[in-house]
Amino acid sequence: MKSTYLLILITIKFTVLHIGLSITNCIAQEFDAPKIEISQDNNSNSNKCKSLFEVNNTLQKDPLNSNALFLRGKIKIEMGAFKGAQTDLTLALRDYRSKNRIEIYYLRGLSYYMENDFLNAIADFDSVIFIQPHHIDALWKKAQSYYFLGANGEAISLLDNITRINPDNPITWHDLGALYYKNKMLDKAKDCFTKSLILNPQLSISYNHRGIIYENQKQYSLAFDDFTRAIQYDTTYVDAYNNRGLIYMHFEDYSQAEGDFSDAILHSKDTAKEALNNRALARCILGNYEESLDDINDLIDNFPFYSQAYITRGDIKEYMHDDSGACSDWQKAAELGNLIGIQYTQSACH
Repeated sequence: MKSTYLLILITIKFTVLHIGLSITNCIAQEFDAPKIEISQDNNSNSNKCKSLFEVNNTLQKDPLNSNALFLRGKIKIEMGAFKGAQTDLTLALRDYRSKNRIEIYYLRGLSYYMENDFLNAIADFDSVIFIQPHHIDALWKKAQSYYFLGANGEAISLLDNITRINPDNPITWHDLGALYYKNKMLDKAKDCFTKSLILNPQLSISYNHRGIIYENQKQYSLAFDDFTRAIQYDTTYVDAYNNRGLIYMHFEDYSQAEGDFSDAILHSKDTAKEALNNRALARCILGNYEESLDDINDLIDNFPFYSQAYITRGDIKEYMHDDSGACSDWQKAAELGNLIGIQYTQSACH
C-alpha cells in the first residue's frame, strides 16, 4: 500500500457579484450562469396583461407607433417573450425621433443577453454607450457579455472604466478583483478587494475573496482573519466557514476545523459538497471513523459521480486498515477520470 497520507481537498468558492463568476480553487474552475433581474415596476401579472391589452389597441390603430412598440417590447421582456420583444423594439427603432432610443437599444440588448446571444447584445450595448458613454448598466452588461464569451481582458477593461466613472461603488471593485484573480493577477485582485472593503467595511464576500488570495500566497494568518471577518458580518456564509476550516486544518487544529465545516453544512441550502468532504477528513484524523464514513457515504449518495469523494473514502478506509476497500474506492475514482485515483491505483493496488 501507499504510505498513509490523508489527501485534503482545498476547495474555495470565488464569486463575482454582477458577473456571476464562481471559481472553485484547486485549480478547477466552474462558472455559474448570471442571475439577471428585469425591473417589474411592481406590476402584477394582471396589470401587465391590462397594459398589454391597451398597447395592442393602440397598435391596431397605429401599427408603427414607436412609443407603443417600445412599451409592448418592454412588457414582453418582463414576461420572458424575448423574440417578440426584439421584433417590437426593432420596429420602434425606425422612428429616429423617438426619445426612448437609448432604452430601446438597452432593452433589446438585454433580451439578446437573456438568450445568451452575446454578440448581438454587445452590438446593442455599444449603441447605448455611443449615445451615452457613461451608461453604467450598458457598460455592466457589455462586460458580462465579454466575460461569457471568454474575453476576460475586455471585461476587465470595461470594469476598470466603470471604476473611473463610478469610483465609489464597492461591487465594481469586487467584480474587477474577481476577474483579476481569474487571470492570475493576484496582487491586483487583492488591491481591488481592499478598495471594495474601504468603501464597504462590512462586505463579507470581499473579505472571503481577499482571504482566498492570502491563502494562495501562504499568508495563512491574514487569510484566517479575513475569513473570520466574513463570518462576523454574515453568520450564514457557507464558503467562509469552509475556507476558515481549511486554515484550521493547515494549522492541525482539527476540532476547530470540524466545527467550521459543520457550520458550513448547517447553513447550506443544499448539500455542502466541499464542506462535507472536508469534515469527513477532519473526523478521520480525529479518529472518529464511523462519523467520518457516515459523512463521506452521505456525500456519495448525493453526488455519486463526485470522484474526489471516492478518493477521500479510500483514504479513510486506509486509515482503518481496510486496504482492499481503499483500493476499490480509488479504482472507482480512476474510472471517473480522477488522476489521483489512477496514481493511487497504479502505485498502491495490485
